[in-house]
Amino acid sequence: MSLLEVKNLSTYFYTDEVVKAVDDVSFEIEKGEIFGLVGESGSGKSVTSMSVLNLVKKPGKIVSGEIILDGQNLLELADDDIRKLRGKDISMVFQDPMTALNPVMKIGAQIDEIFKEHTDLSKAEIKAKSIALLEKVKIPEAADRYNSYPFELSGGLRQRVIIAMAIALEPKLIIADEPTTALDVTIQKEIIDLLLELKNDLNSSILFITHDLALVAKIATNVAVMFGGKIVETGDAKELIKNPQHKYTKALIACLPQFTKKGERL
Repeated sequence: MSLLEVKNLSTYFYTDEVVKAVDDVSFEIEKGEIFGLVGESGSGKSVTSMSVLNLVKKPGKIVSGEIILDGQNLLELADDDIRKLRGKDISMVFQDPMTALNPVMKIGAQIDEIFKEHTDLSKAEIKAKSIALLEKVKIPEAADRYNSYPFELSGGLRQRVIIAMAIALEPKLIIADEPTTALDVTIQKEIIDLLLELKNDLNSSILFITHDLALVAKIATNVAVMFGGKIVETGDAKELIKNPQHKYTKALIACLPQFTKKGERL
């Protein structure tokens, strides 16, 4: 059963000329599924995710299409209703946690804000929930880290804080926009493993946005390949990487590192 249906979505930017950042894009994400959206920088991936959240800023504008979450067209909702939905039903894990976090607020206070906005919990209850979230994303000494500022944490720990904020209200859909790009390889694997574990715990769906087709083939059920604002190919993730049809998908695969049977890079 579909959780999210994106139908004929078009998002344009009106500058000196009309830039069709997202042009007639359609895809579906099933409940509990990881769906990969793959393409190079500028292909339209991130604009698609911001469109789903209805966070496109001027001069950008969603000009047509439908974004249906659990049977409800999000583009028909009032601004207040959309704001209530963000964080509660749909959340975002951003690429760069340092810009996503407020540098002058302690991380605990930033997590607290989510519960203050969406619940009637007491101050003590909120603090307890925020610390529990830090523990859930495996941040050591969570009670102490609650009082840390973002600059006092490593890149990997900051990304875990962002993930904690994203799962705070157990959303139906998590959008992960290049969540490991700024991290080294070892930390990347830890973050991916954490996302997979949390997805299973919450039974959430994930829209995983990346330029890394090999990574998507490992973790996603289905994948869509974007180029020039359009989806040029979609299908089963493992099958697509074995048998690509579109020339752009073939080019992406050709850029992947090749290894011998002994694991040596060619």
